[in-house]
Amino acid sequence: MVRRPDLGYRDEGITLSDPKTFDSVCLPFGEAAALPRLAFRSLQFLYLEDEAIWTREWVPISTVHEIPEDGDILPFTLGYHGIHVQRIGYNFTGRFNLAQHGGCRIVPTQCQQGERTSCSFTSCGYSRDRGPISKIEGQDDTRTMYQYLGLRPERLHPVHVEQIGPLLFVNIDPSGDKTELAGELDLPDRLNGPGVERLHRAWLEFDANWKFSGQALARTEALLTSSDRFMEGHRTALDGTDMSVRWVFPNMILLCQGGETCVITLQHTAITKTLFRVEILSDGPVGADRLAFWQAELTDAGATAETLQAAVPSSAALDVTSDIAASRQQRDLAAWWAQNALVSRIANMPNVDSDIPIFRNVEHYLI
Repeated sequence: MVRRPDLGYRDEGITLSDPKTFDSVCLPFGEAAALPRLAFRSLQFLYLEDEAIWTREWVPISTVHEIPEDGDILPFTLGYHGIHVQRIGYNFTGRFNLAQHGGCRIVPTQCQQGERTSCSFTSCGYSRDRGPISKIEGQDDTRTMYQYLGLRPERLHPVHVEQIGPLLFVNIDPSGDKTELAGELDLPDRLNGPGVERLHRAWLEFDANWKFSGQALARTEALLTSSDRFMEGHRTALDGTDMSVRWVFPNMILLCQGGETCVITLQHTAITKTLFRVEILSDGPVGADRLAFWQAELTDAGATAETLQAAVPSSAALDVTSDIAASRQQRDLAAWWAQNALVSRIANMPNVDSDIPIFRNVEHYLI
């Protein structure tokens, strides 16, 4: 966590951590309202998501193809927490990074505005992630590896890691139980088929909140199955063909067509910016025409998310109607499912009480 949760989460006159705030959001589809617009512009809501989701949930961060060799490291900033996963033989080990705050005595003000900063300490929980670090690269640049591992990586605080098929999940909650994942994720068989390889990798960034980005990528015409963690549906692609859609809450979208699966891991780099970490898996060659197909789908989703974000007023004062008015009906199936999953995490978030005073008298160091 990045703040005292016992202080609560309030912004624009709304108590964000009170589940009753979202009563209209959790109604059946066709009756439910959309999330309050401050959920897509508020730094306080970003803090709430850190407490309710990123520090509690099993979060997908990539596929195993990102770190194929023994000793490779995958950095991933989870909320405001800098962690990494390292391949050790056929297994994976997760840890908090050594340089959580870049060696700063305190976190600078400019790093606390909800936007990832460009910093030489890529292991800091407030800076932008770099790509995977190969063991060979680490040997050539010990400073890079040291930011993550230090001299005694076995002494770093551990992170739970679980592999399901080719997907990697992490959970930084010490009480996180990997059995929570068992049997809940109906992943496509093609992900585990013989000869499946990663044939394309790209990072794309769009000016939209991560929830809008997920909604745009996972838009579906029919919701086939769903649980609190997983949604499956299908939609018509831009070229008129059918596409299978899966959303693994909170931040992974699987788009499947033919023998290909496009895996998109979402990572918020600011309140209104999202990084699409894209991998295309297939058991056969992916030609230029197929890459163009996926590029068009991703670009269209990013543009849709940016349009949704652009329609969000920058403050409550600019809203022509109440920010939680039921008249803002949720008409998108994927967004309706995701907002229910989000509210359930807020409702189940542990209540924290603290008797540590916020202010106290200054004590002399000799006393």
